[in-house]
Amino acid sequence: MFHMREVKIGESICVLVLLFSGLVTCSGVFGSPLTDDVATLDTLSENIPSDYRIPIKFITKDVGGACWLHLNLYPVEGSLKKLAIKFGNQSTNKANITIFITMLQDFRFTLNSDDLEDRMQAFKCHYRREKWPTRRFFTHVKSVLTVAGSTFGDIPPCTPPPCQTLAAPPFTPGQSRQQNGMNSAVHGLLALLIIPSVAILVLTIQMALGRRSHCGARMREVEPHEGAEESRNELHGGAAQEDPASSSASEQDRAWLDSLGCADTEV
Repeated sequence: MFHMREVKIGESICVLVLLFSGLVTCSGVFGSPLTDDVATLDTLSENIPSDYRIPIKFITKDVGGACWLHLNLYPVEGSLKKLAIKFGNQSTNKANITIFITMLQDFRFTLNSDDLEDRMQAFKCHYRREKWPTRRFFTHVKSVLTVAGSTFGDIPPCTPPPCQTLAAPPFTPGQSRQQNGMNSAVHGLLALLIIPSVAILVLTIQMALGRRSHCGARMREVEPHEGAEESRNELHGGAAQEDPASSSASEQDRAWLDSLGCADTEV
C-alpha cells in the first residue's frame, strides 16, 4: 500500500515537472522575440559620451495611446540609422546599432504598411522633435523594443486627439494705441522727408524753364541788331571795320547771355 502511494506521488511530481517544462517552452516560443542583444543597449549607452545629444522624433504615450509603439517605430529606426553613420564600418557601436535596426525592421515587416502609414499621417501634428542625452535616448529605444517583443497582431484602432492650434495673442487697447502711434510717427517722418524734396525739385525745374525762356527772348532781341550791323558793314564795302560803339554793345549782350547761362548758345 505504501509502495503504491509512493509511486503515485512520484508520478504526480513527474507530471508537474513536465507541465512546468511545457510552460517554459511555450513561453519561450510565444513570449518576447527579443534576444539578449537588448542588454547591450546599456553598454552602447556607456560607449557614447553622455553630453552627446541625439535627434529624435517621437510621440508620447499619453497622446499615442494604444498606437504608441507603432507610431514610434519609424522615428526610432531613423534616429538609429543616423547615429550609425557617425561610426566607422569596423566600430562595435555601429554593429550593435545595426542589430537594433534589424530587430525593429523585422517587427515592422509583420505589420500592414498601409495601416501604419495611415496611423502616422493621422498623428502627424502630434509628433515632437527634440535632442535627447544618450541615456534617455537609449532608454526610449529599449522601451520600444520591449513593447514590440510582447505585441502581436494588427495595429489596434486609435483616434488621434485634436491638433493644437496656436492661440492668437490677447488684444490689449494699450498695445493697439502704441502701435497706432508708431505708425503715425513713421508716416509723419516720411512726409517731412518727401514734401521738401518734391518742393526743391519743382523749384529747380521752374528755374531751369524760366532761364531757358529768358535766354530765348534775349537772343531774339540780339539777332536783329547784329543782322542790321552786318548789313550796314556790307553797304560800306564789306571789309570795313565795325563801329566801336556797336561792337561794345554786342560784347555786352554776349556777357549778359553768359550770365544767364546761355554761353553754349550760338549768337
